[in-house]
Amino acid sequence: MSKVFFKKISYEELLKRPDIIVDGLKIAGITENFKKDNFVGLKIHFGEKGNKSFINPNFLIPLSKFLKKCQSRPFLFETNTLYRGERMNAVDHMNLAYGHGFAKTNMPIVIADGIKGNDYIEAKIDKKHFKTCFLAKALFDVDFLLVLSHLTGHMLTGFGAAVKNLGMGCAARRGKLSQHCTMQPVISEKKCIMCGMCVKSCPAQAIEKGEAKCYVVKEKCIGCAQCISVCPRGAVDIVWSEEYNLMGEKMAEYAYAVTKNIKCAYVNFCLYITKECDCMNKESAGFIKDIGILFSYDPVAIDKASLDLVQKQENRDAILECHPKINYLHHLQYAETLGLGSLNYELVEI
Repeated sequence: MSKVFFKKISYEELLKRPDIIVDGLKIAGITENFKKDNFVGLKIHFGEKGNKSFINPNFLIPLSKFLKKCQSRPFLFETNTLYRGERMNAVDHMNLAYGHGFAKTNMPIVIADGIKGNDYIEAKIDKKHFKTCFLAKALFDVDFLLVLSHLTGHMLTGFGAAVKNLGMGCAARRGKLSQHCTMQPVISEKKCIMCGMCVKSCPAQAIEKGEAKCYVVKEKCIGCAQCISVCPRGAVDIVWSEEYNLMGEKMAEYAYAVTKNIKCAYVNFCLYITKECDCMNKESAGFIKDIGILFSYDPVAIDKASLDLVQKQENRDAILECHPKINYLHHLQYAETLGLGSLNYELVEI
C-alpha cells in the first residue's frame, strides 16, 4: 500500500508559509533525492496567457533555496504545447513563464522538447496502444523529476493531476499528437447557431463554417477539444464512451514510459481547484474549497487520494458533476494494471 502524505492548508496560508512544502518533502522522504550535483527537474505548468490558476511561483522560492543548499542543480522543466498559442515554441513559452512570475524562483527554465517541440527520444514500452513513446529529449538528462501538479477538472480526462502531468506533460509534440489523434469532435446541426466561436478558438484552424453549421476538418484536427469548452450552445461533442477511455489509456502508457526511465516523486496542489485546466486562456474561478497539498512517490495513489479528499470535503462527486460524460477513474485504473502505481494507499496527515 502506497503512502500519501497530506497537509491541510489553504492557498492564502501557503502563501504565508511556502516553506511547508519543503517540510512535507522531508517527511515524505523525497528530499533524499536532492543530491549534490544532481540535475533535479521541477515539472511545472506555467499556465496559458490570460490564465491565473497555475501553481503560484511564490510557493517554489523556499524549495529553490533548499535545493541549492543541498548543492543540487534545480531547474523548471516543461514541454511545448500541441496547439497554437504562447506555449507552442520555447521562446514564447519562456517569455510567458517570466511574465507569470517564474523568474522569481531563481531557477532556469528548460523547455525539454526543444525550440519547436521536435526534440524527442523514443522510449520502448511494448504496451497495448504503444510499442514506443516519443518523450522530450532533455528528460533523459534529468537525475530526478519532482512532478508539481495543480488538481483541476479537464474536458478530456475528467481531471488533471500527477498522471496527466507525466503522460502529456513530458511528451514531445509527436507524443502529444499520438495521444490526442483519435479525439475528434463532431458538431450538431440542430444545436449549432453559426456563431463562429469554435472557428475563432481552434488552434489548428480545423473548423470552418458550412451552409447549415460549422464543421470539423478531420485532417487538420489535433483533438485538443478547445472547441467544446467555448461553444455557447453545447453543440460540439465527442463520443466519450469510446474515445475518452482510449485517450486516458494512451496517456497512462506515456506516464509509464516516463517512470520507467526517470525516478520521480509527486506533489499535488489541491488549491484553487478550477473546472478546466490551466491550459485555458482565460481566468477561471475556483469551484471547490481549498483542501491542501499532497506528497508521494506513487502518481496513481496521490491522484486517487486527491479525488477522495475532494469527494469527502464536498460530500458529492464534484469532478463528475463538472464533466458528467467522462469516467475519470478509468485512466487511473488502467495505470494500475501497467504497474504505474496503486489505487490503494495510506493517507498520512502531517
